[in-house]
Amino acid sequence: MSKSLKKKSHWTSKVHESVIGRNPEGQLGFELKGGAENGQFPYLGEVKPGKVAYESGSKLVSEELLLEVNETPVAGLTIRDVLAVIKHCKDPLRLKCVKQGGIVDKDLRHYLNLRFQKGSVDHELQQIIRDNLYLRTVPYMEFLNEKADSCCCVVYDDVLARRDLLFSGYKTCLTSKLVLRNINSSPGC
Repeated sequence: MSKSLKKKSHWTSKVHESVIGRNPEGQLGFELKGGAENGQFPYLGEVKPGKVAYESGSKLVSEELLLEVNETPVAGLTIRDVLAVIKHCKDPLRLKCVKQGGIVDKDLRHYLNLRFQKGSVDHELQQIIRDNLYLRTVPYMEFLNEKADSCCCVVYDDVLARRDLLFSGYKTCLTSKLVLRNINSSPGC
């Protein structure tokens, strides 16, 4: 059978779990990067050799996407929120990670713009991301609406500019970059 006819394996077949504890210094031995505030999945930065206290599972690899911490989905959360989830978890930590490639890479916007069949793993991950984004954006939008009333337009990062966040009664416009502007100078508001 030719290579072009072989079905590519789905990214979920590459998801792995690493069980780690905090090292004697109380650290995890890796840094986190990305996050919803950067329009990205949370992903592993530098994994410091000899500093990660592995208990079981596979080794952590730099640049892998972090999907779950102790069964709590973290895709779509800010780095600050992911760190809060980690802080409130007791050892050992169960981290579900996947290597970037194919349709899953750092870019949340790209992944959210893809269309998947309802009920599929990809569609469910999109819903998790949207729910996690909603936790951060809607309370902030409500705060800005109270402060801005009808004289301003809230302009937020494109990743968060989803049609389903535009609720009737809101005096906001979601386009790009976090800025308050006068409605008269904001086209499309």
